Amino acid sequence: MSNFLTELKRRNVIRMAGLYLVGAWLLVQIAETLLPIFHTPGWVLQALVVLLALGLLPALVFSWVFELTPEGLKHEREVDRSQSISGHTARKLDLALTVLLLGVGAMLLWQMFGTRDAAAPATSLATAPDASAPAAVDSQNVTDKSIAVLPFADFSAGGDQGWFADGLAEEILNALARTPDLLVSARTSSFRYKGSELAIPQIAKELGVAHVLEGSVRSTPQRIRVTAQLIRAADGFHLWSQTYDRDVADMIEIQEDLARQIAVAMQTSMDPAALSAMAEVGTRSVEAYQAYIRGVAKGLTLDAADFNEAYRYFEQARTVDPNFAAAHARAADFWLTQLDPTTVLSNLTPETPERIAQLFSERIDLAIAHAANAIDGVGYRAQKARRDLHLREAIELARALLAERPGDSDAIELLLATATQASDRELATAVLDDIWPQALVRQELAFSHVNYAHRNLDLSNAADQAQELLQRWPDQPAILYQIHRALLWDRRVEAAAAVLARWQSLRGNDEAWISIPPARQACAEGRRADAEAILAQTPDGDISQRWHLLMLLGRTREAAELLQPLERDGNTFALAGFLVYPQFDPAPFPSLLRILEREKVQRPPPVPLPFACPPAEAKQ
Repeated sequence: MSNFLTELKRRNVIRMAGLYLVGAWLLVQIAETLLPIFHTPGWVLQALVVLLALGLLPALVFSWVFELTPEGLKHEREVDRSQSISGHTARKLDLALTVLLLGVGAMLLWQMFGTRDAAAPATSLATAPDASAPAAVDSQNVTDKSIAVLPFADFSAGGDQGWFADGLAEEILNALARTPDLLVSARTSSFRYKGSELAIPQIAKELGVAHVLEGSVRSTPQRIRVTAQLIRAADGFHLWSQTYDRDVADMIEIQEDLARQIAVAMQTSMDPAALSAMAEVGTRSVEAYQAYIRGVAKGLTLDAADFNEAYRYFEQARTVDPNFAAAHARAADFWLTQLDPTTVLSNLTPETPERIAQLFSERIDLAIAHAANAIDGVGYRAQKARRDLHLREAIELARALLAERPGDSDAIELLLATATQASDRELATAVLDDIWPQALVRQELAFSHVNYAHRNLDLSNAADQAQELLQRWPDQPAILYQIHRALLWDRRVEAAAAVLARWQSLRGNDEAWISIPPARQACAEGRRADAEAILAQTPDGDISQRWHLLMLLGRTREAAELLQPLERDGNTFALAGFLVYPQFDPAPFPSLLRILEREKVQRPPPVPLPFACPPAEAKQ
């Protein structure tokens, strides 16, 4: 055996093995860093690893069989040992191995520290601009401190880490949205580009942002690799990039560090301590974090089954770590949604309203008690005030939240909804006017704007702005739904018909709220029988949709009777959800009237629908 090892050393087989393995590792690291920049499919790297693994044995056999001589390569048995230069070759191999090991050290140092100490955008991994890319984003509509976070790609071998890729991107987006002077395009806008082949400058132009963050995830049960690049939209130039190759136990630090690094690269005004607070996940438990991220990923759709599964993950996360405020808050939001029949994802549980209210209160109180920072606590308290129908308190808390996080679309939505419930049209109009420039480039704010604009009864202006949004967002069903309604409120029946046709071409027949727009259009065109047929096909348990249809048909008494079970069950919060509709009359509901009196709300009389169906013909 000793003779065999001696011969391996003499023929430099051991040195060749070390040189090959170190070189292969270094090549894989470089490929993992560079391939995502060019959007290379995951199988390319997998094929490279397989080829390098298969090449090891032939390289060792070659080293055993052949020897380098002054006359070139010769078969080992043809070489006179007295003339052998294997010792000289060994010294060259040692030198080559030393150089490669230095390269490995440099690569490890770069991965560990990268651009962490950069106070301004760096130019690591810079790439040449794409000559085929569209023109730069219109500077009149874009602030330089604006960013869209695209869904991260899943390059894992099994393609089964999409939950982590989506959840990580969503949480980075949420962290960046906490930065006061950074405009962040929300998920509803940026996540529709998942898997898109569009060039980054084109995506940025459509989203109205100056920068785009894209990334990828590769994960095994033991290791996780996350690569992210910050790209300047004007020319596709990579301003900053970072690769993390860590143990799975480090995934929390990866998310937090990514958010901090991006905020630094965007040259925000936040100091280091504030950046760290902004980026905090809220738990140090990897098990709780993984469950939470799975819930976040599942909650990205409006699918009822996914929404239920997301809730189960949030419950798991908050059980594993009882101090995890964000998990408590997400779980609380599930129950708040169940209390409000005007939301698409309500009515998913058999629990009574009293039990639902209790489950919400338990979770939101825990979120408040364990809030990672004071401003998070303000947001949680605003949700609790909204549930308790303390409208004035909810408004003030939402305003305080927006003062710290001006781009928080959830806070804007909360403020608009609560101001409308409180009949504070002055405040709602001020909010709408303030967000209008952003609504032109941010889908979620466009939705909020057109949703509430017509409710303030500035009908012509709302319809004009709806037409502008139609040019900006012609293929987004949620916005088209609101545009159609705004146009009908201003009696633009023909224009609304075109929007309805577009909306129907983008929607499936089995989706929620599929009945209301065609019924509105039918009534506006005088086709009462068609609206009656739609009502007949609507399930009895769909309270909100049936209420809208009854109001369209002028059957207001039946509409009020439909909501009486909410009054009898003490579910005043559900009734308050209807306050955002100008045609709603709270008079038949004493519990709601008491809330309005307590909150000093001077609600104007209900507004007749300008697109209601003509009266039914009297029977002879």
